[in-house]
Amino acid sequence: MTALYHRAMPLAETDAPLAAAPWAALEAAAWAAWPALAECEHAGWRLRTAQGYTKRANSANAGPAAQALTTPDIEHIEAHYAGQGLPVIFRLTDPGPQPALDEQLQQRGYLRVDPSLVLWRPLGPADGSGPGPTTLPWSDWLEAFQAVSGKLGPGQATHLAMLRAIEGPCAPAVWPADGPRCAGLAVLHQGWAGLFDVATAPDARRQGLARALCDQLLHWAAAQGAHHAYLQVLQANAGARALYARLGFVTAYRYWYRVKSA
Repeated sequence: MTALYHRAMPLAETDAPLAAAPWAALEAAAWAAWPALAECEHAGWRLRTAQGYTKRANSANAGPAAQALTTPDIEHIEAHYAGQGLPVIFRLTDPGPQPALDEQLQQRGYLRVDPSLVLWRPLGPADGSGPGPTTLPWSDWLEAFQAVSGKLGPGQATHLAMLRAIEGPCAPAVWPADGPRCAGLAVLHQGWAGLFDVATAPDARRQGLARALCDQLLHWAAAQGAHHAYLQVLQANAGARALYARLGFVTAYRYWYRVKSA
């Protein structure tokens, strides 16, 4: 099985079913790696908020003990987000503990948006033998990320607050070191290393920079003792998916959002 993860594969061959225990561990790692600024729980669902910056940190997510939501439960969650002036968003996974909820939300007028994939691959000692990444303090890294991604505006202050809230070991990295054209970060949580915010300047794409940076982040993660790496990518992003397939990632599971229509 390990050899399967390490060879490059066509996009159509990247499904690898994930058992319930790894699913819960990977979800927990992703929540820790991308922290909300506030969070509460209802019926086993984590209601995450971060001033609207990214759906991932501003949505209701099923925990391992998530209960089937009744209409009053859904109304409670709707009121929670409405009270904070935020759109009501549910993040649903397949596989996941709530297969019937998608239909419930559709019947309530929720739109299905941003179908995405969680990709993963194992890491071992050999993966930690390469060069490590060039890392920066959070404020400097965010400045580089903004420059290469074009993501500007007031939401970046929230982004910085979220980055500073990460509690595990982190590698906020750029490449090349003498004039960053690509940025990304790795976050380690209980042996799981997540790759986030990988972005390349438009005029520097297709030059191997993102692959070089991801290789460095994977080397860092393996050297830190990570046993798996994972990342999240939009299903429609064929270019990114091809890159991650070349790096040995395969699909662990899928997720999407249900957003309450106005």
